[in-house]
Amino acid sequence: MEISGLPLELWRLILSYMRLPDLGRCSLVCRAWHDLILSLDNTRWRQLCLGCVECRHPNWPNQPDVEPWSWREAFKQHYLASKTWTKNSQDLESSNCFYVFRRKKDRRVLCVGPGCEFDNLRRALLSAGVYDRIVLLPGVYEEQSEIFLKAPVEIMGRGKLGDVALLASFDQHCPTMRLCNLVFMPAWFTPVIYKTTSGHVQFDNCNFESGQLQIHAPGTCQVKFCTFNQSSINFHSVTISLLENCEFVGNENASVTVEGCPSLDRNWACKHLTTLAKSRSVLLQTSESPLCNTSKFEIQGHLPMGNMRTCEVVVGEEPGHLFSASQTEVALKRTCEKENDLSGNFAMLHKEEAMTMDMDSSDSELSMSSENEEESESTYRLPYQAHSLSHLLAKVIHGRPQANGLVDLQNDYELKSLPQEMQKDKEVQALANSVQGCLIRKCLFRDGKGGVFVCSQAQARVEGSIFRDLTYAVRCIQNSKVQ
Repeated sequence: MEISGLPLELWRLILSYMRLPDLGRCSLVCRAWHDLILSLDNTRWRQLCLGCVECRHPNWPNQPDVEPWSWREAFKQHYLASKTWTKNSQDLESSNCFYVFRRKKDRRVLCVGPGCEFDNLRRALLSAGVYDRIVLLPGVYEEQSEIFLKAPVEIMGRGKLGDVALLASFDQHCPTMRLCNLVFMPAWFTPVIYKTTSGHVQFDNCNFESGQLQIHAPGTCQVKFCTFNQSSINFHSVTISLLENCEFVGNENASVTVEGCPSLDRNWACKHLTTLAKSRSVLLQTSESPLCNTSKFEIQGHLPMGNMRTCEVVVGEEPGHLFSASQTEVALKRTCEKENDLSGNFAMLHKEEAMTMDMDSSDSELSMSSENEEESESTYRLPYQAHSLSHLLAKVIHGRPQANGLVDLQNDYELKSLPQEMQKDKEVQALANSVQGCLIRKCLFRDGKGGVFVCSQAQARVEGSIFRDLTYAVRCIQNSKVQ
């Protein structure tokens, strides 16, 4: 394949040096160029995804050594999710189109650090306008009193994660905020690092050390690629919030606490978070393969995340045993082998009964013809095989209604995943598809006391998460719901 006389390999080498906006413009030239940009998935798109300071490996922290099925799609999903905080449209006076252009033109970048215009974060926040970006140079910034956030801005640390540390306590009073590439530590006067009671806050690629996050309804939050080291996050009557690709390590209490019935009072971000949560659920379900097809996962060296259970789960304060990942794999193999044996047995039985039916029909025809020749009355003399229910059994086996029933009966005593159990009840499927409360997806909980604690009629949903070396993984009490 050649484009304008140059070989394909040379075009890929040239495009590997282009920035993201240039790649987008090149993909709009023609269909051939569009396909050429898509073919850079394992090269340029991989570099852009791993080189972005706002995100980490798409499968972090559960499977950081497993590459996603598409680097471009992973980068696209993170880019769209990172713009959720800018979709606030409550203060629009003109059309959305003109407002977007005006906001991009008026947006400023304020630098904080030695030799910059501002020497501390508080002064930069007082001078910042709506949707401005505040960039913190590498260093440690400590505030002696609580910071009240009154204007929606974006606070980002420059350099690698860990170069910028904040010892402060934030109280959000604006509709939206975004904080990225920062290390948060509590101030000397309070363990609370961040608190919001009405607005939406978004954390990307941050570390939280020995502190607390508090989200009160109608406030919402979206946390992705963050590490909570001896830290916790508390949700109070939230309508919806998202925790994706986060790691919780060494917490003395519950890492995630969800309490209170979801509030009917919603802020502007609820509809966007609901759409994002449903789209991610669809992508997660389509990426998972059938449970019986475990051979290809063994070839790749890993198992689907939906089947991994690595600790005990406590529901209603009564511990229940869960099988390990290896036991789950063995159970799935046994299920597949039993289904294959049953299908083979029914196939052999079907052939034998078909032969029996042929013999019965030939014998009956012979008996009928001989009777017509000897007697004037036409009577049916069937052989003894025809008096049985073999002809009915053959029809039943041909229709296969009992085969599936027998397989289901055999499989009732085998370990099944949640999607397999949900396939039997459509009402349960509809209930599971409804997103409400706190959604915890692809997170890792390890080396602590508790994972997720749900109480006081709260609702939570856990997808593809791993719980390891904990006293309990999920505890649900006081009429709460966990999906």
